[in-house]
Amino acid sequence: RLVDSGSWIIVMGKRMTGKTSLIKTFAKENGGVYINLLGARGIEDLARKLLAESGFRLEEAGINLELFHIKWTKVVEDAFSRVKDKVVVLDEIQDVSSPYLLKLLKSAWDTHRELKIVFSGSYIGILKGLVDPDSASPLYGRSPAKVLLKTFPAELSKEFLMAGFKEHKHIGVSSVEIGEAVEKLNGYVGWLTHYGNFRCIRRLRHEEALKETIKEGSKILQAEIDNFLTNRRRDLYVKALRMTAVGARWNQMKRELDTNSKVLRDTLKTLTPHDGRRKRWLLLDRRPNTERSREAFEVNI
Repeated sequence: RLVDSGSWIIVMGKRMTGKTSLIKTFAKENGGVYINLLGARGIEDLARKLLAESGFRLEEAGINLELFHIKWTKVVEDAFSRVKDKVVVLDEIQDVSSPYLLKLLKSAWDTHRELKIVFSGSYIGILKGLVDPDSASPLYGRSPAKVLLKTFPAELSKEFLMAGFKEHKHIGVSSVEIGEAVEKLNGYVGWLTHYGNFRCIRRLRHEEALKETIKEGSKILQAEIDNFLTNRRRDLYVKALRMTAVGARWNQMKRELDTNSKVLRDTLKTLTPHDGRRKRWLLLDRRPNTERSREAFEVNI
């Protein structure tokens, strides 16, 4: 309904809560264009992916590849004009690190009012500028509608796993195993799916499937943290994350980080998503079992 009303949409939520599955299905069912921008580092990558996934070649967009300098912002504008009657889904939008992106989106908004865009990604960088544009932003007053995906409650997680196992009746699974998987994976539908895949497709036993799921999760979270820390003061953010994980107070953090209030405030603001909670995926799981988060993944920063 939001898309039909002409609104641009941002699908948000923690990693592995089903954002990509949802938006890919939506694009497919509505004849839209799904574009995965993971690894896209600038406007050129956005332009190339947008044209390719829309079924166009650079030559069709009037681009002479022999030219030394190509104005990729113009290529993106042209690409948007070619898909203005479709739903365009831009996943992992935060990877497009460019000061021109928000200006490009404003231009597309002003020029092609019929263009429908769905964004998704991690709440850092560019995506944060889309969700909460300040008065200096090109998108100020044009904030897209927000759709927030949450983790499953325990009962729904159990139902989800049991429904999957019913389709694979040859796999023996106990209520105790399902209960442990629900507790360890904490309602993340992506990890629950991984666990079910390891059990039913790879034919791993419960302990092995859970271990492999957590191992895979650690790799993904490690990569996201490394990406987050790129071009940031790694020493500052690593210390801040560790201190946040153990509940350090403001004055203690200032003293230990040897910084002033403004720098500390900006650092913590960067680490705080739209709902005001600290990024739990960034916190080290170094505490005793009695204090440990139910999220089982460990990373090294």
